[in-house]
Amino acid sequence: MARPKRQDERRAYLLAATRAAIMARGLAGVRVRDIADAAGMSPGTVTYYFRDVQDLFADVYDEAVERFYARRSQAAEQHEDPARRLAGMIDSGLPSGPDDELCCLLYEFSPQARMRRGEAVMRRSLFDRQADLYERILRDGADSQAFSLTTPPTDAARNLVALEDAYGYHIITGTSVDRKEALRLMTGYAAHVVGVEV
Repeated sequence: MARPKRQDERRAYLLAATRAAIMARGLAGVRVRDIADAAGMSPGTVTYYFRDVQDLFADVYDEAVERFYARRSQAAEQHEDPARRLAGMIDSGLPSGPDDELCCLLYEFSPQARMRRGEAVMRRSLFDRQADLYERILRDGADSQAFSLTTPPTDAARNLVALEDAYGYHIITGTSVDRKEALRLMTGYAAHVVGVEV
């Protein structure tokens, strides 16, 4: 039996291979063979570490959620100025482009949330945690009188996360709303909410 450190390394390697397979084929099209090919292993090795491929998918999703939230949290703390903090949050919530791996993974798993309770809970938790970050920035800005809020901070925070989700989908799928346009639209909304240019 493999030693714990080697097992952890193999599992991490399989998570990376699964991410690559999902990016190449889409979540619905990925089979154990695709993960094995991406990892340069046999399908039997994949199932040795993850007996059920759904467990592997769940780990990929959990990891993506935590990485995405960590990125948001870092962006929220990067600046002292409330307007710059708000701009940084908006920027960090939108995909960098159609091939943004982290955002693509989250969108791939979104349709599964309706059918799988664990993913629905994670999705709701991610939404709430992001809204909390926005709300903190909005409240801090109002408390310091840098912002003159036109909308209750809880409502504005939720709207900002919902806009990110919607515009992010357009960026990933390559519709007429690209990242530049999404940033313009979101910062315009945010400026209306806080009463200053973002």
